[in-house]
Amino acid sequence: MLGVSEHRTKFAIKMIIKTSLSVFAIVGVVSTALAVLVSPFTSWNNLTQKSPDIVIARCTVTTPDSTPIGDGMVWSDIEVVSVLKGDTKPGVAKMVSQYWPRQGERFLMFSEYQSNQLYQAYNATETYRIVPLGRYFVTNELAGKPLDKQIQLIFQSRLEDLKRVDEEKTRLEGGLTK
Repeated sequence: MLGVSEHRTKFAIKMIIKTSLSVFAIVGVVSTALAVLVSPFTSWNNLTQKSPDIVIARCTVTTPDSTPIGDGMVWSDIEVVSVLKGDTKPGVAKMVSQYWPRQGERFLMFSEYQSNQLYQAYNATETYRIVPLGRYFVTNELAGKPLDKQIQLIFQSRLEDLKRVDEEKTRLEGGLTK
């Protein structure tokens, strides 16, 4: 009787190990399949050419700060204000990105509009695909200009904003060194 019990125990242990290995393998495959692929930045020209949709958008609702984001992606409701490149239209939409926009923030987005059974959204995975627009940037200045010139004007405006931030940073640092 002891021999049969010992055989059943060994069999049960083997089955547990096989099952555990199978579950581990399945979880590994599924998590790899669900992983977000992040491409390295190469150049703005390359990004402009490879992005089917380039739009100016405004964030209307974003994920609350306390919401955990497992894969690093943030879902936001946006309003597409202007389409610089692509077949999409201005209007309400969703965006998914590693960039976490603030409500009301406007930005240039290099993206791909994806519409499938899972979701419909502008996919701008990498943070470099989003270029924030300054508070005072007037989008009417872009009207009638070629895409490259529109992007240059946005970059120039952003660089001016960053210079102002550097100036403020220097002033604040001066206030800390007393």
